[in-house]
Amino acid sequence: MSCPRESMLARYADRELFGDALHALESHLVGCRDCRSRVVALQSESLWLADVLRERERRHALHAADEDERGPGVAMGLPLAIAAVTAVVAVGGALLESHLPGGLDVLNPMRLLGATDMLFDLVFMLRARAPGLLELGFAVAIVASVSALLSFAVGALYRRVFGAAVVLLCLLAPLRSGAFEFRHEHHGDVRIEAGQTLDGALLVSSETFELDGVVDGDLFVAAERVSIAGEVRGNVYAFTRSFELTGRVTGSLIGLIDTTEVDGELGGALYAVSGRVRLAPSGRVARDLAAMSHDVELEGTVGRDVFFGGNRLELRGTVGRNVEARWRVERLALRDGARIGGDIDAWLASPENLERSPGAQVAGAVRPHEVESAGQRYLDIYRDPWFWTLHAVGFVAAFLFGLLVYRLAPRLLAFEVATAREFFGALGQGFVVLVVTPVALALVALTLVGIPIALLGFFALLTAIYLAEIVVASAVGRWLAPPRTPSLFDFGRSLLAGLAVVVVAEHVPFVGVPVTAIVLLVGLGALAARARASLGPRPLLAD
Repeated sequence: MSCPRESMLARYADRELFGDALHALESHLVGCRDCRSRVVALQSESLWLADVLRERERRHALHAADEDERGPGVAMGLPLAIAAVTAVVAVGGALLESHLPGGLDVLNPMRLLGATDMLFDLVFMLRARAPGLLELGFAVAIVASVSALLSFAVGALYRRVFGAAVVLLCLLAPLRSGAFEFRHEHHGDVRIEAGQTLDGALLVSSETFELDGVVDGDLFVAAERVSIAGEVRGNVYAFTRSFELTGRVTGSLIGLIDTTEVDGELGGALYAVSGRVRLAPSGRVARDLAAMSHDVELEGTVGRDVFFGGNRLELRGTVGRNVEARWRVERLALRDGARIGGDIDAWLASPENLERSPGAQVAGAVRPHEVESAGQRYLDIYRDPWFWTLHAVGFVAAFLFGLLVYRLAPRLLAFEVATAREFFGALGQGFVVLVVTPVALALVALTLVGIPIALLGFFALLTAIYLAEIVVASAVGRWLAPPRTPSLFDFGRSLLAGLAVVVVAEHVPFVGVPVTAIVLLVGLGALAARARASLGPRPLLAD
C-alpha cells in the first residue's frame, strides 16, 4: 500500500476516520515510520490549535452543562465560596493582630515561644536524615545564611540607624583568619578540650558542641546544644536549641536560639531571635543587647543599649544607656537592683503592664507609650500620599507587564474559574506552591551544583508571585469586558478593567489583606496548573 494523502492523515489525526478506511490506515502506520511522524505532528498541531482557539468555548460549554445539570445553586457557589474564604482569612488576620485571650494565645503561630521549638524540631530532623556528603552544605546554609539574615533583621529594627549598618558590616567582613576548619558528627558530639587551641575559624555541625579550650577565630555552630566554657576570639554565629556561655567571647553572639543563657562575658553585642534569653548576675555584654524573644531576664550587665521585642522583659541588672521595648509588651518589670543609665521607652499592651519596684533606679525618664490598635495602624496607611503614589506606579507597571506577557506567552493568562470547585482547586494548588517551593529550593541549594538551580528557581518563584495578580486580573477582566478580538488592544482593555477591580478590592480597609492573599494563591495555582499542563505528556497516536 502506498502512503496515503495528507488529507487522509489529517482526518485520522482529528479522529474523523472510521470503518475499513480506519483499519487500513492503522495497518499502514504500523510499518511506515514517515507516516507515523506526520500523524504525530498533525496531532500536536491540533492540540495546540484547540488550546488557543477553542479552549474558551469548550470551557463555557462545560460550565453551562454543569449549571443545567446541578441547578441554580451552582451559579451562586463561586461567589459564596470567595466570600466565605475572604471572611475566614479576615477574621483570622484580625485575631493574629490582637492578643488572644487567656490560653488561646497559644494558637497564634506568630508567638516566638513554641514556634522556635517547631522550627528546631523540623531542621534537626532534616539534618539527621541528610546524607553525610551534604553535612557541610547544610551547616553553611543554616548557620551562615540564616544567622546572617536574622541578625540583619534584628539590627534593622534596632533604635539607632547605624546599629543595622554595624551589624551588616560585621557580617560582610572577612573571617579573622585565613585558616578554616570543619568538624562534624552526624549523630554524635564535638568537644574542644581544655588546653587545646584551634587557629582560625571553626565550623561545627553535631548534636552537641562543648568548648573548653580556645578558638582563635570566628565560630559557626549548628547543634542541638552548645556550651562554651572556654574562649572564642571572634564572633559566634549559632543555630541551636540551647546555648550556654560561661566562658568568654571577644566578639558578638549572633543567632537563632531557642534558649539563651549568658553567664560569662561577651566582648561585643548580643543579637538573637530566641524563645528565652537570660543574662545571669555574673554575665556581661560589653555593647548592645537586641533580642526578639518571648521572655528576657537581665540580671547581669549590658554596657550600652537594650532593644527588646516580645512579651516579657524583666530587669534586675545594669544597663549603661537606654532600654527600648516594643510590640505590645505584656510585662515590663523593673526589680530591685535594676540600674538604668538612660531612658526607658516601652510600648505596652496596657499601662498597668509596667511594674517598678522602689529599689529600681532609672537615670533618665520612663516613658510608657500607647500602642495603636490594629485598626488605627491600618487606617493610617491610607492617609499617606506616598501609599497611593507607589500603588499607582505599581498599577501601571502591572498593566504593562501583563501586555508584555500576553504578547510573548498568551497561554499563561488563559485562566478562568467558574465554579467553587475550580476556585478551591486553584487556591489549594497555590498554597502548596507557596509552601513547598521554598523548602524544595533550600534542599536543592544544599549541594554545590544545585545552588545555581536554586537561584533560578527562586527568581522564577518571585516572577510567579508578581504574575499571580495579573493572571487573576485578566480572568476578571474577561468576565467584565470580554475582548471582541484576540488583538493586543482588546486584551489591554479587558486587563485594565480586571486590574482596576482587583487593585481596588485589595485596598478596601480590613478586607484588602485577605483579598490579596486569595488573589496570590489562586494566581499561583493557575500558573502551576498551566505549567503542569504544558509539561505533561501528549498522546503520540490517536486511540
